[in-house]
Amino acid sequence: MSAYSKPDFITSGDEFSLAYFSTSSNFLLVQGDLEVFFCDALNPNFECYNEVIEKLIIDHPEMIQCFVGYKEAGICPQKITNMASKQGLLTGQLSTAIQLSRSFVKVHFESVSLKQIFLAPYEHLIIERPDLKDFNILSFYQNKGHICMVSKSNEIAYALEFEYHKLQAQFANTLIEYYHNLESNPWLCSFHACAVQKNNKTYLILGDSGAGKSTLTALMCGSGYRFVGDDLILMDSEFNIYDNPAALSVKENSWNIVSKYHERFSTINESSRTKGKTKMKYLPLHLIQNNTPKKHKISALIWVNYKSNVKTQLKPLSSFDICSKLIPDTWVNPDSNYPELFAHWLIQTKGYQLTYSDFSSLESILNVGF
Repeated sequence: MSAYSKPDFITSGDEFSLAYFSTSSNFLLVQGDLEVFFCDALNPNFECYNEVIEKLIIDHPEMIQCFVGYKEAGICPQKITNMASKQGLLTGQLSTAIQLSRSFVKVHFESVSLKQIFLAPYEHLIIERPDLKDFNILSFYQNKGHICMVSKSNEIAYALEFEYHKLQAQFANTLIEYYHNLESNPWLCSFHACAVQKNNKTYLILGDSGAGKSTLTALMCGSGYRFVGDDLILMDSEFNIYDNPAALSVKENSWNIVSKYHERFSTINESSRTKGKTKMKYLPLHLIQNNTPKKHKISALIWVNYKSNVKTQLKPLSSFDICSKLIPDTWVNPDSNYPELFAHWLIQTKGYQLTYSDFSSLESILNVGF
């Protein structure tokens, strides 16, 4: 019989608990008898654990096995010194300098396609400074089916070519650290989300792909909200999230409505990048708002769902629903006590489901706040 791992800890919520398994770096939401079982399993004298798990895997394989079993670790930066020589080769016309507040970065690309993939959200930060003497260096190249990113210190992150979005997140992570002048930060977690702020309240905007996260963010920022970030939001162990200097991505079907709230939007060129077959523009809100790097506390999570011809509705979510929605799309640092910190934060966080078809109908709700 296989030996299955027990949860490292269990954090109790309202009529449910979050069980965390370090062997798979996963959380499991448990209720009822399952919650009682896993709580009892923390007792070192608890018997028959493996037998019960075997039965659970048979009855609910999709729910249990990936949590109590083992899986391959995700992509992490590694130091590979024999690839350092690539740095000297990636120079010339595919090298670009960008400014991140008081930090400068030279980014070298092995091909035009790599430059289009990674640089599109940061084109507003490009500067003409070939004489830079104090700057960071990042290089991108392809190697045996992988895309690799190498830093000046020869730290390397890589991803399979068809999973380049994972390396995009690592690139954004690195630029956020440069932007905030952080040498290195052991982040608590990262969210696939947008974020805005007004009246000292910061809202994380979440939703499925195509639900309208970026569009709603653009409209809110055109109505008095401060832009915090798009696509990737990082949170530290003190539950602060950090400004992301990347521009806000706006899909073609939203260009007309966004241009009504941002006069300069019509002057922005269409990006060479697309999402699928959808054309994109990148709205550099940090540049427009003249932001300086700041960190913020999240006041509430908002899941947005744009639908035509529906009544505007803002519905509070239960803690169970918040955990169910957020955990699958969130990376949590498996090191140290970070998973337990994250679990306590998440269970206490407020969340809402927002459905709307007309932004003007939202403004009275937004003005009142959450």
